[in-house]
Amino acid sequence: MARLSFPHSPNDSLDFTLTLPPNASTDTLVIYLHGFASDQLGEKVLYLRDQFIAAGCAYLAFDHRGHGRSSGTLKELTVSRNLEDLEAVLVAEGAKFQRCILVGSSMGGLTAAWYAARHPGRVAANLLIAPGFRFIERRIEELGAPGLSLLKRDGEIVYKNEYVCVTIGKALFDDAPEYTIDKLFPAYRTPTLIIHGTADESVPFDESVEFVQYAAARPLELLLIAGGDHRLNEYKETLFSAMREFLRRHRLLP
Repeated sequence: MARLSFPHSPNDSLDFTLTLPPNASTDTLVIYLHGFASDQLGEKVLYLRDQFIAAGCAYLAFDHRGHGRSSGTLKELTVSRNLEDLEAVLVAEGAKFQRCILVGSSMGGLTAAWYAARHPGRVAANLLIAPGFRFIERRIEELGAPGLSLLKRDGEIVYKNEYVCVTIGKALFDDAPEYTIDKLFPAYRTPTLIIHGTADESVPFDESVEFVQYAAARPLELLLIAGGDHRLNEYKETLFSAMREFLRRHRLLP
């Protein structure tokens, strides 16, 4: 693992891991963007690393600020901060490669989609796993009026779901109006494969169906995995196989 600092914010840093293929020569970098309250050491992250390395790509995974070994806390989490993290990684490491492909899981899918929408020329393709296009809208629905009142009063609130129990801050919601899905639809042009489980209880798969229907990107493909949950750890082989075939069809593998 390595550390990446922010020149404008010396107390902030990102922990990342860059792995090169055996011949150490490739023009393609795959960057994995993890989900909410996750990190770069997840089961899918490590499995996909091994597969992409074997396919001749370089592979970079990192912890967003507030996650894993990076600085900060989840109380300061915003989509804008996640985009700043990705930009810092691309400036520091991405310039060494001709082609960059983003793999985004859940919240990471939202980050990848918005980064590509704002910097279409810098992302060759997005491979999105159960992307949280309505990530903040769903948090608002889950908190309800009582939770939002507490958030407004205290500036933070404990959030729980089937996977995590963490403290999030008001900044996440104040930042949200910049990243509504209606703004993303017309701006998004990057070649994309979305993979989603039909039994996902965290991010309903119909959000991905909606995105494929209305987003401007082409090619834009959706693979639904019958019975698959949110994390899709049991379908790792299926994930990579679909990603590899998508990239091969569009001549985006080394």
